[in-house]
Amino acid sequence: MRSTAALLATASAAALAGTACAPNNAGNTDLACSAISAAPAARPPQWTGSVFTIVMENHDRSQIIGSADAPYINELAKQGAEAAGYHDAYVHPSEPNYIWMVAGENFGILNDDDPAAGNTISATSHLADQIEAGGLTWKTYQESMGAACGLSSHGEYAVKHNPFMYFSDVNGWDGKAFHPGARCAEHVVDYSQLDADLAAGQVADYVFITPNLTNDMHDGSVAQGDAWLAAQVPKILASDRFKNGGALFLLWDEGSNHGDNPPFIVVSPNAKAGFVSQTDYDTSAFLKTTEAMLGLQALPCDPQPDAVPTMADLFTVPIGP
Repeated sequence: MRSTAALLATASAAALAGTACAPNNAGNTDLACSAISAAPAARPPQWTGSVFTIVMENHDRSQIIGSADAPYINELAKQGAEAAGYHDAYVHPSEPNYIWMVAGENFGILNDDDPAAGNTISATSHLADQIEAGGLTWKTYQESMGAACGLSSHGEYAVKHNPFMYFSDVNGWDGKAFHPGARCAEHVVDYSQLDADLAAGQVADYVFITPNLTNDMHDGSVAQGDAWLAAQVPKILASDRFKNGGALFLLWDEGSNHGDNPPFIVVSPNAKAGFVSQTDYDTSAFLKTTEAMLGLQALPCDPQPDAVPTMADLFTVPIGP
């Protein structure tokens, strides 16, 4: 089932989608979000750990699942559950997909530009705001970013893969310039900090991880991305924040050449081991599932959140309360 937001395409996006060899941007949406709830988060008792997300790049499911170049990823798929019917939100290129993962729409953004006046989002109902309003914690770890709160792409760090940097209440945009403050510096950090946070037992309730352009398979190979995951993911799976009611979502932003059928895997003590779902899920369903695990309001940037399913068949326990 596609979300209502994904069905509200603009005329220009529809025209673009009909152009030969153009990416499918039928999901392009720019809607006002509803206000978020001020109530404390009500986490389900089975989901008291951290919700980890790792996002890889630009591969179809057929290029990963069953591939000899991805032995570790395929082992994760057997250990956890796979959503074989998953598709992205029908927006391209990468940047709008990442924004959708944390807000439930792309706000009309259809480019990969660094944060600027034209693509800074004033909405205050995205996932970071929801988490803080609910009394929970969040942090994003960006490989090769270096100094915290990186607003400019450099080397193997691409801001287009760092969705929180496009919201003005994180990046500090005042209409003329960026003034990122303590909130940004505390929550948007280099990936190198994750090891220390895991060792100290100071992992946030919600964790968003972006490998660099080589390790996320954007510029590197499937084998390179698989090797990076094989070196990094076991540290997460060994943590108490994962083992005690946590989940790790491993997904790709979009398929190859703007395809809409990327892989989607979840590993969790509560996942159905080896299960392959054929249910039609999209990025809004993924976000709603994350919100449900965290005990948050469902999809404030979707006009009909009740019409969007959670990915309930991937798990052995209920998603919501």
